[in-house]
Amino acid sequence: MKRKILIVNQNSGYLTIDVANTFKEKYEEVVVMYGMNRVTERNFHPDIKIQKTIKYNRSSTVKRLWTWGVCTLHLFFLLLFKYRGYHVLYYTNPPMSYFNALFFSNPFSIVVFDTYPDALRLIGIKESSFVYRIWKKVNKKVFSKAVQIITLSEGMKKQLGNYVNDEKVKVVSVWSASDTFKPIAKDSNLFLKKHKWVDKFIVLYSGNMGIGHKLEVLIDVAKQLEDKKEILFLFVGEGAKKNTLIDLASKYKLQNVHFLTWQDAETLPYSLAAGDLAVVALEPEATHASVPSKTFNYMAVGAPLLAIGSTGSELEKLIKRHRLGFYTDGKDVSEIKNYVLKMLSNKDKVEQLSRNSFQASKNFNYEMAIQYVF
Repeated sequence: MKRKILIVNQNSGYLTIDVANTFKEKYEEVVVMYGMNRVTERNFHPDIKIQKTIKYNRSSTVKRLWTWGVCTLHLFFLLLFKYRGYHVLYYTNPPMSYFNALFFSNPFSIVVFDTYPDALRLIGIKESSFVYRIWKKVNKKVFSKAVQIITLSEGMKKQLGNYVNDEKVKVVSVWSASDTFKPIAKDSNLFLKKHKWVDKFIVLYSGNMGIGHKLEVLIDVAKQLEDKKEILFLFVGEGAKKNTLIDLASKYKLQNVHFLTWQDAETLPYSLAAGDLAVVALEPEATHASVPSKTFNYMAVGAPLLAIGSTGSELEKLIKRHRLGFYTDGKDVSEIKNYVLKMLSNKDKVEQLSRNSFQASKNFNYEMAIQYVF
C-alpha cells in the first residue's frame, strides 16, 4: 500500500522542511500545506508536493484568529475532497487544525509547539470560559485517537498530561536552522561592518516580538545604561510588541536602542552572530514548558545567552546544564544591568560562554527529524 502523508503547518520554516524531507525518505508521497514558508538554508525535496493556503497574519488578534480560521476551514474541504486516506501530521499552527480529526477517519499525528487552550491565558481567556472548556474536551477526545503526539520538552509533555496518557507523547527537541551557522569574529562580520557596529557591545534580540515575549524590560535596562555609549541594544524581527517597544525607546529618547526587520537568509548567519549577549525573553505563562527555537540558533553561532523567564523552566535547565549564560525572572532591572556590565568588562568570560554555547549546539541538529517518522 502506498504510504502518503499530508503535513499541515500554516507558518512553515526549517523545522517543517527537515521533517518533510525525512518523511520523503520513507513515504512515497509527501504533501506540505502551508501559507508561508521561511527558508534558511535547506528547502523541500523537489518531489515533495506543496498545497498552499492563507498566510498566517500575527499583526493583530483579529487577523490572527481570521487566518487561523480560514486555514482550518480550507483544510476541512481538502480532507473531504482531496486527501482522503492520507496520514495527516497536524502542527499547532493553526492551533485548531487538528479539530478536523473529529470529522475524518484519516490516521493522524500531532506536533505540539504551543499547548492550547493553555496558551489562551496569554490573551486573557480564563479556564472557566466556554472556549477554554470546549477546547479541553476536544483535546481529550482527539489526542486519545492520535497515532503519536510530538512535543518539544519534558515540561510540555507534563502539560499535555492533562489531556492524554504520557505513553503517547514523544519529546523531540528543536534543532538549529543551518549547518553553516557558526561563530564569526567581529572584524569578519559583514553585518556589523555594514552597520558600523564592529566596536559595539551588542545585546541582541532576534525573532518574533510577540505577546508571549517579555521584552519591555530590555528597554528599561537600556535606559539605565544609556551613558555607556559602547553598548547597543539591537532588536531584529517583527511582531505584535514591536511598535510598543519602539514607542518606549522614543519616549525615553534612547540612542542605544536600534530596530531592524527580519534579515534575509544570506544575512542571518551574520546578524545572529553579532550578539555579544543574545536574549531569550518569555512571559511567565509562556516559559515553563518550552525552549524557543531561537535559543538553538543562538547556540549554533556561539552566542552567550541572557534569558528571562519563570523559575524552573526548561530554558533555565538548558542554560544551567550547558553553562550558556545568565537566567533571571526579569523582575530586577538592576540585576540584568549589572550582568551586562559584567560581561562588557570580562572578555574572557564572554569567550568561555561562547565556546560552551557552540559546543552544546552540536547536540541539536537536523538529523533529529528522524524521530518524527513512524
